[in-house]
Amino acid sequence: MKKIIIILLLSMICTEQEVSSSMIEKISEERGYISSSSEKTKDVYPNIAEVTFTKETTAKTIEAASIENKEVINEIKKELEKYKKEKADTTEISTGAYTANPNYIYKSNKKQLTGYTVTNSITVRTKSTEMLGKMIDSAIKAGADRVNALSFSYENDGTICKDLIYEAAREAENIAQVAANSAKHTIKGVKAIHTGCYTQMNNTTNFRNNYSAKMMSFGANNGAEDAVAEPATSITPGKIKVRATVNAEYYVK
Repeated sequence: MKKIIIILLLSMICTEQEVSSSMIEKISEERGYISSSSEKTKDVYPNIAEVTFTKETTAKTIEAASIENKEVINEIKKELEKYKKEKADTTEISTGAYTANPNYIYKSNKKQLTGYTVTNSITVRTKSTEMLGKMIDSAIKAGADRVNALSFSYENDGTICKDLIYEAAREAENIAQVAANSAKHTIKGVKAIHTGCYTQMNNTTNFRNNYSAKMMSFGANNGAEDAVAEPATSITPGKIKVRATVNAEYYVK
């Protein structure tokens, strides 16, 4: 009886090994495949603009320089806030860098303190790109010395990427099918598909303005009844490229 049980156990072990071996062979069975790739792009106009306005003041004391700078910065903020109220949730205003430095001159080989320079900046990020020229004019009129770091970007909601990936995937499949047919094979399934989509931030910006002339004009026309309105600063952003890629592998037979 014991011999029979031992024989049955050995038989079951051998059977399990055969099944396991068969399964391994099926899993590790190599299948031919073909790779293809496709890229689709679309040029879009930027829908986000960011610009920094800077005010620099110099006085004999740091207190005087700070007070004067604060007054001008508050006036710039006040002017920019008007655009924020005009189109809610499209414009963000934040304080940028702030520095206060002593100024020295060398006289008779001695360093003498002459005063202090305070620099403060305001950064505006807006979706209302069509109002950017007017914002710049208002900030300059309020006392901004410099316009720095003007940049544009594209906030992608995913719609363009989905469309481009769909087009690229269809093209990648067609390319693979043509290649397979030329080798007398047919596609029998997907091994892997890798997709990507990003915004290529290489736009150019045409920014035209004569600040000294415009500020002089603002001063001359201030309070004049027959003042002619200055045209808004001309801002012409370049297009931004949205790029989608698909790299696919297909099983063939």
